Amino acid sequence: MRSRAAASQPISGLPWQVSRAEFVAAAHEVETGGACCMFVIDASIPQAARSGYAALVIAYARAEEPVCIFSDGSAALLIRDGGVDSAQVVARRIFDQMKRLGLEGTMRAGIAALGAEPAAMLETARAAAEGAEAGGTAVAA
Repeated sequence: MRSRAAASQPISGLPWQVSRAEFVAAAHEVETGGACCMFVIDASIPQAARSGYAALVIAYARAEEPVCIFSDGSAALLIRDGGVDSAQVVARRIFDQMKRLGLEGTMRAGIAALGAEPAAMLETARAAAEGAEAGGTAVAA
């Protein structure tokens, strides 16, 4: 049985995640072929349920790929190799799992290629995700 403290664990306390600063530092280490895949949760999903979404993103991330979870439940996944194409594969894999749970329409994904400024890539990927249709993925131009 989970304790009351564990049941109310904030999203920012999920294991295996990295801080925003660690995410950006890891992105700076990628020489070529990097991308960010940002998952944004629909506003209709209660805050208490959002850690499950974040945990799912972490579970389906490839080994050694940092995941940063934000206070609103959105999750950024750093793709170190394969760029936008690999990010699209990861997004499909996560949406396939969400579909099995009947939740694919409650999340959006945005993908941005890694450029000279990784912090800007996070914002670009978020904007793409926010502009995507429910259950869909948008790639930033």
